Amino acid sequence: EVKFVLTISLCSFINNQCLPPAEVKQEFNSWKECTLTALEISKQIIIAQEDTFVNNNKVATKFMCKPTSVI
Repeated sequence: EVKFVLTISLCSFINNQCLPPAEVKQEFNSWKECTLTALEISKQIIIAQEDTFVNNNKVATKFMCKPTSVI
């Protein structure tokens, strides 16, 4: 059975640079579950940033749901 691990990075789309990715300490049972969680966490991360920081640096998140094998 394939599970998914989520990593999220905070990025500036002005210079296309990202902070090191943070791994979410949870395994997901499906791609959809992982992606929906990534969107929720991304929203929380952006809300937590200052408006001027987000707007001036065109800040957004990048995420990846990586498959992992479970024995």
